[in-house]
Amino acid sequence: MYRITEEEFEEKYNLYSQELMNISYGYTKNRDDSLDVIQIVFYKFYKFNKSFPTQQEEKYWLIRVTINESIDLLRKKSRIVLLDKDIVNSISFKEEADDKIINLQELSEKVKKLPEKYRVVIILHYYDSLPVKEITEILKISESAVKKRLERARNMLRKEMEK
Repeated sequence: MYRITEEEFEEKYNLYSQELMNISYGYTKNRDDSLDVIQIVFYKFYKFNKSFPTQQEEKYWLIRVTINESIDLLRKKSRIVLLDKDIVNSISFKEEADDKIINLQELSEKVKKLPEKYRVVIILHYYDSLPVKEITEILKISESAVKKRLERARNMLRKEMEK
């Protein structure tokens, strides 16, 4: 069984903590939450008990766990997702909808009610401004699957907003 030494752990922490903090902050938008995430990530790293074949694989594992923990934290906190005007502009509503005032709070509530697989891609793409390619890496699904989920999510939102 592999057990990381205290010196090795400290070295890894110094090497990766700032980058992981930045990644987590991109999700949580809160410094304290990001610090909590980093603490959880390095605890899991310490408990993992396996060495990685390459430093790149080790780094990728830490990034993946950071993203997952950040998303989990947001889920647990059930935060209201505040959407900017880009998402509203990207959803093409019926002509009658042009006369209606689009309430961002209402849209945000509708996004929160989407099934998780659609809600996640909407949040990552519009709220976090991530390109489709990065979303594919995070969710470990194909580019076409991400695009299809975005399309379906927009259609669901469009239908809800037309009601």
